[in-house]
Amino acid sequence: MAMKRTIEMLLLKLADGGRILRFYEPASGLCLEKRLQPGEPVARQKQRWERVFAEMLDRELGVAA
Repeated sequence: MAMKRTIEMLLLKLADGGRILRFYEPASGLCLEKRLQPGEPVARQKQRWERVFAEMLDRELGVAA
């Protein structure tokens, strides 16, 4: 039985006011960091990049149920 992947997310605020969104998968050590666009809602960007990261994990590591 395959375990569902755990994806951790961290939102960092930079000194210049920008924000970095970091997704991390502890079992593999893979990480994705994206600088967020200031004019676009954070929630929308979070959803999009989380989906991209999950798809990347599936391609690289195989699909986990």
